Amino acid sequence: MKTLLLEEMTSLQLHQAIKDGFTTIIVAAGSTEQHGKHLPLGTDAMDGIMVSVQIAEGLGHTLVAPIIRPGCSDHHMPFAGTITISSDLLKEIARAYCRCLSQHGFKRIVLLATHGGNIEPLAEVAKELDAELPCKVVSPLILGHPKSEEAIAPVLKKYGITHDEGGIHSGYVETVEMLASPYYPLIQMEYAQRGFVGDAFAAIDKVKKDGHWTMTDLSPIGVLGDPTKATVQAGRELIAASVPAYVEIVAEALG
Repeated sequence: MKTLLLEEMTSLQLHQAIKDGFTTIIVAAGSTEQHGKHLPLGTDAMDGIMVSVQIAEGLGHTLVAPIIRPGCSDHHMPFAGTITISSDLLKEIARAYCRCLSQHGFKRIVLLATHGGNIEPLAEVAKELDAELPCKVVSPLILGHPKSEEAIAPVLKKYGITHDEGGIHSGYVETVEMLASPYYPLIQMEYAQRGFVGDAFAAIDKVKKDGHWTMTDLSPIGVLGDPTKATVQAGRELIAASVPAYVEIVAEALG
């Protein structure tokens, strides 16, 4: 296999891959949204592609579909460049992906949210599709999963970073991952700033109105966490620690 990315394969290569047992595929859903002043708008999609390939390698006999972008990012709309779609549209795109992939012979499909706003819609549509299609469809949570948090905790501790500084959006964790990725030339660390540092989920619950919230209610710069101490080496260590946990989470979901 020269590549695990579906879009880089020919139809003939894919046909042969499925015959050779590559019958599991990951469909990640990222976003196009602001990531502070230092990270690119496509961070969740870029990271989603990398993570999906790493999980596919860990699982074995697994391919990676073209990532879904953009995602459900209403709360980032005050910032330039954000493109958002509705949860209903995300679900419909996931349905189209899965129905096509099932028809082509895939037996297991993993709908993977690599952006927080996509988690709930994918979890809901996965249950629907699992009942509808002859293949297994799952949507395991990797973002913020206890196993993921436990895996990266020693790395954060080593570098003197608290959980809240690690953050859930454009903070230390996302920034070091991007620094250690092929996308590092796009990062502008000279503009990195400390954002909201605290219990982000509790803060979001406080500012929600009718189930909706806006990033500017928490952070005027669009950052939840502190990216200012991010380094390439920390990113390498964090990725090395987190990927095995992601593989385990997905493997358990597939059964």
